[in-house]
Amino acid sequence: MVLGGLQLNRGRKVDSKTYVRRHLILVVGGILLIAGLFFNRPRRLVPSASAIVDPAVGSNAAANPPLTEAATIINTQTPLSTAINTLRCLTTPGCYPKSRCSDDTPPMKISVKNWWEEQSFCTNDLIDERGDATSKGKDSVDDGCLVYSFGINSSTEWEEKMATVFGCEVFAFDPTSNFPTEVAPGVTFHKLGLQGVGTDISNTHSALYDALDPAKLLTLFEIVSMLGHEGRQIDILRMDCEGCEYGVLKQLACGGQSKIVSQLMVELHFQKNLGLSNDDDIIIAGDAFECLEKEGWGIASMEDAKCAKEDEEYTPSALKIIKTINFLLFLTMKRDSPAKPPTIKYDTYKRIPEQNWNRGKRSVT
Repeated sequence: MVLGGLQLNRGRKVDSKTYVRRHLILVVGGILLIAGLFFNRPRRLVPSASAIVDPAVGSNAAANPPLTEAATIINTQTPLSTAINTLRCLTTPGCYPKSRCSDDTPPMKISVKNWWEEQSFCTNDLIDERGDATSKGKDSVDDGCLVYSFGINSSTEWEEKMATVFGCEVFAFDPTSNFPTEVAPGVTFHKLGLQGVGTDISNTHSALYDALDPAKLLTLFEIVSMLGHEGRQIDILRMDCEGCEYGVLKQLACGGQSKIVSQLMVELHFQKNLGLSNDDDIIIAGDAFECLEKEGWGIASMEDAKCAKEDEEYTPSALKIIKTINFLLFLTMKRDSPAKPPTIKYDTYKRIPEQNWNRGKRSVT
């Protein structure tokens, strides 16, 4: 470009001012051309630290990891990440909403021989809602408290005490047990199990016993109809059904039917063969407790327990939820008398970095 300008001047007379002006324009143009080539060179596009997220839990990377060319922006609003967040919150004291007993007394246990069947619940609620437990003065059976207990295994001691101490009408269920229909005064047994939505419970069972017979599994609403209890309040729904709990709770809460129950007493299982066999099961579990929260349910009592060593096997997603390798959880929930807001904000909990998780380390098959 400069050479071309010089060639144009060959053989022509120009005054000195014009000569200087032309060459100054050429020099400035050259500088601008070089600057443009430098500043428009290809550059790496690197996302900001706030855009880098943990794909497993859907949270911002709290530790601000070093950025590399491999860093990508990940959409965390997936059903799986939401479900994992919900279940991690559920298993962390102070995160999920709380509830309290109607008279503000702490939940209590009924003493039984098998200590692992002792689970805290709001005992006084049965008296407050139905009258004096020892002298109800009820005119019909519908005035008494109603208890459904699923997964009684080999003992009905807890169910019998619910009948004798509180005067409740108790129905006990287990598809793997054999008892007479009239187990004890006030306690009726049915060789049936629960089937929730989304999971085939006949394929979930402890390594300690055989698979369940699908013909012996009914939904909660089918059982209510079979027993003629439509319109009656279930004062306590107790479930130790080896994984059926998540589908049952989702059917209740996400279907807007949880009001038929006053208290939930649930043994939550997180093992691969006890209900959380894949990511779809975890999504069902997360949905259940999301819906329960929306329906106004809170935790009245939460107690850690241990599963059998033979059942200590988990999916990768379940390992992000559990606290220990043999983790079980006894949970009692109530719908009324909401407690104060949780001490840990839900959104804050979601951002707990992965390195702070207290989880099992067993390899997953």
